[in-house]
Amino acid sequence: MDKPEGGPELRQAVKRVALLNLGYFGVEFAVALTIGSVALFADSVDFLEDASVNLLILLALNWSLRNRARLGMVLAAILLVPSLATLWQAWTKFQDLSPPEPFILSATGLGALAVNVICA
Repeated sequence: MDKPEGGPELRQAVKRVALLNLGYFGVEFAVALTIGSVALFADSVDFLEDASVNLLILLALNWSLRNRARLGMVLAAILLVPSLATLWQAWTKFQDLSPPEPFILSATGLGALAVNVICA
């Protein structure tokens, strides 16, 4: 049967994951621009992608199977965004080859790890 899925616990979990990813996107994006790190930029865009995917999943939990299948095609297109954004950032980084500040880079990466562990 074409029955909607997802009880309140699942909806809450998906919402928390989306908000955590969106919040850390902002942190990582700001730090990446400040210290000029392509790696952090790429990871921040990945956090934005994860937030977007989870928000779409949250919306689609009560959709029909047919509409969820259509959403799958949209999600596939969203997955291309991080790679394109990272390629652009890497291209622009070739104009300024100074390395990012290592302590800030490492601390921000540890924060990203913490958010991913919490989400998992």
